[in-house]
Amino acid sequence: MTATIDPLLISASPRRGTARQARPARQVTSQATYRRRRMVVAAIAVFAVASPLFVTGAFATEPSAQLIQTVPRTHVVEAGQTLWSIARLYMPTGNISEFVSELARMNGVDIEVGQIIRIP
Repeated sequence: MTATIDPLLISASPRRGTARQARPARQVTSQATYRRRRMVVAAIAVFAVASPLFVTGAFATEPSAQLIQTVPRTHVVEAGQTLWSIARLYMPTGNISEFVSELARMNGVDIEVGQIIRIP
């Protein structure tokens, strides 16, 4: 019988103390990757600074006069009410003569039960 030696088994067997194991090569990070990382960090920083400002309304502006809509006040006339009594409801103290004049100008002098009148 003859013995044959397989050369693959010899080279695959670890040799002790004769050679160091080679480390895997480290990948080099490209400049584009560094730029991308810096952009992400900058975006997070801007978001962290701007978020509280938006939440607290620091960038809020006063609404323009065109955007402000006034809701007209109205009153439904009940039995026995006059312009003077309606004026006293909306202006309980002080001189109401100018207020009554404004009510008469806006709604007319004669009012009827169930009529909806505008309040200035």
